[in-house]
Amino acid sequence: MKKILILLLLFGFTLCAKAQNLTVCDDVAKMSVQETASVENYKNLCSQKVQENWKKSNIKHDDTVIKITFKTLPDGSVQDMEVEIPSKFEQNNQAAINAILSAAPFEKFSADLNAEYAQHTMFFPCRRYAQITPLKKN
Repeated sequence: MKKILILLLLFGFTLCAKAQNLTVCDDVAKMSVQETASVENYKNLCSQKVQENWKKSNIKHDDTVIKITFKTLPDGSVQDMEVEIPSKFEQNNQAAINAILSAAPFEKFSADLNAEYAQHTMFFPCRRYAQITPLKKN
């Protein structure tokens, strides 16, 4: 029960942070604490690589959060990419896809994962964030 609660909390934090959610195809309820930590580490590595590319993207600002799902295989290659929630601007959709493809291939799975693939769901916010700059005194 404790493992399930921890996994649900991790899942909730991941969604709130607009980071990716990683699900390994094995039964999550049977995962040890070490396996859970391996999944988190792998998720964070993949997320960082994609986020670096997304920050460099030239996008048109709108209120959309693009949702893309894809799988990574044990060798780090990407498969079955699908844009589930697109932006109204194709340029934004392509930028999100390119952020993933540019980050690939991802790290190979660690030996503790023992999975056929990892399923990712990534969110790409297209909103314009106000930049606050301090007032200059003359």
